Amino acid sequence: MALFAVNKPLGRTSHDVVDMARKLLGTRRVGHTGTLDPLATGVLILATEASTKLVPFLSAEEKEYIAWVSFGVTTATLDAEGPVMGPNTGYPSQREIEAALPWFLQLTEQTPPAYSAVKVGGVKAYEAARRGQALELAPRPVAYHEVSLLAYEPAPIPHRIAPSATGWQLAPRGRPVELPRPLGDYPTAVIRLVVGPGTYVRSFARDLGQRLGTQAFLSGLVRTRVGRIGLEQAQEIERLDVHRTLDELEALSCPSVELTHAEAKRVMEGVPLAIPAKGLVALVGPKRRLVAIAEGDGFKLRIKRVFKV
Repeated sequence: MALFAVNKPLGRTSHDVVDMARKLLGTRRVGHTGTLDPLATGVLILATEASTKLVPFLSAEEKEYIAWVSFGVTTATLDAEGPVMGPNTGYPSQREIEAALPWFLQLTEQTPPAYSAVKVGGVKAYEAARRGQALELAPRPVAYHEVSLLAYEPAPIPHRIAPSATGWQLAPRGRPVELPRPLGDYPTAVIRLVVGPGTYVRSFARDLGQRLGTQAFLSGLVRTRVGRIGLEQAQEIERLDVHRTLDELEALSCPSVELTHAEAKRVMEGVPLAIPAKGLVALVGPKRRLVAIAEGDGFKLRIKRVFKV
């Protein structure tokens, strides 16, 4: 089993990165744990061979972003693909932005962007949108855990960023960020987000603009963390070191339970264990090898996925 954290480059799709990894690693069995749009950069976790069984669990991890949201206009894709649409609808103040952000912490549903991979009747929304036949998308469950304003400036500025005790922040001596080509000098908020799975940051930009009585689009995005894996652990895909893998147990946020040899054998046979745990649990056998992912109800563990050890 092998997991890799890579820094997805600007302009490439997540599928492009998977294809590059397949060629570099010499295997077709490569997947990723959460799509990043072409104009976004940051952490993309790749799973290879048997580790692809971990994709559903790693995809469900919370994610941290630093987003650049520009105000006054919008685009069809809600990002910097452009062109801008309609007249300028005005700019909010910093105080107004700060007052609007806590609303997202109460949000439980949000409508995906028209240009997204969500399917309606087997048709992907972005395919219909590009044909001029936008689909009616239903709201989907979302969760915003943290939302904070880091800066508000006259235009998108590619600040440097660095990890801190309170998450990734702007840092003059941090790592550089590459933003898409700016669509104009529109006032831009730099916002740190920690969200649950399935949250579209482009929808966040759209809805923030609407809350402020104007329009907005996502002029830049960096994913700084997926679960416990931060951008500081990510490699550049062009220089992928095949020996620099992630430890599966370190990548998973769920607690782990160490099993005896006899218990590990029972799990491999699909036998539930009477262990008083709740939620997802990583079951670990001898030599700290991941045996299975299980889910507990407080009395018994139900096996969800078994791994070959």
